[in-house]
Amino acid sequence: MEINFNVHGKQRKKLVEQIAEYTQQRAEYQYTPTYAYQIGKYTVSKDGNLLSPDEIPAELVTYLKQQGFTSSETVKLNITYRRNELTDQDLDNLRHLIWAKGQSIKDACQLNSLSLTIDDQRVSFDWFTEVNTDDAPAYQQLIDKLVQYAKSHQRIMSTPRDESNEKYAFRCFLLRLGFIGPQYKTQRKVLLKNLTGSAAFKNQEA
Repeated sequence: MEINFNVHGKQRKKLVEQIAEYTQQRAEYQYTPTYAYQIGKYTVSKDGNLLSPDEIPAELVTYLKQQGFTSSETVKLNITYRRNELTDQDLDNLRHLIWAKGQSIKDACQLNSLSLTIDDQRVSFDWFTEVNTDDAPAYQQLIDKLVQYAKSHQRIMSTPRDESNEKYAFRCFLLRLGFIGPQYKTQRKVLLKNLTGSAAFKNQEA
């Protein structure tokens, strides 16, 4: 995940210091060619972007805002898993799952494609360019739950189907993935808001 704070010079150094204080991690300057700072798992680039291999906690963003650092309203999502975390069967399951629910996922997240980049080291989801800051955690959790679902099933052989009520069908799919309970209310709202139909009733005339 990447958040742009657009700070340079002394302000960037102050941002690094605040992140180090919040995380209780030492900041290490990386010198050429990146000129970035490394603070534990976090990186602050030379352009003042905060990067993390996974989700950046909202609490950290709020803390930085209280210190005077305001992020842009959009963030870049760079979602990557280590290749050795997934077996070949896991990847087959993931491909089938994405293929079966691909159109609904694209509609829900307003995406043009659902491409995966796979090499010997990593599996990358090249889905998002820039997304709204408030929506980013829901999109990240969707991908994580897709991966966990693929890993927890021996074999997935799903096929696409036409849904007369896309919102209801996708809500049921989210529940199958584990978006259950009040703790996922916000995520469900984000992931259903761009779909047509009724989330409450299978038949829209109900």
